[in-house]
Amino acid sequence: MKHKDILSQIDSKLDQKIRDEKIRILWDYMENWTDVKYTKRIEYLMDQFNLSYKRIEAIIREGKDVV
Repeated sequence: MKHKDILSQIDSKLDQKIRDEKIRILWDYMENWTDVKYTKRIEYLMDQFNLSYKRIEAIIREGKDVV
């Protein structure tokens, strides 16, 4: 594998980790500081990050498992 390919993979993984953390932060904020219901929070995050309902839920669950 070429050096450039490895760096590209690292960048991609890093971008994904940053995106996931943004989703968890937004989720916590909306959960604790707004009256937005569960489904609406998911739909908002789906629109913002172009991800599926199940993927958003998985990211949120991953964050709760770590803590």
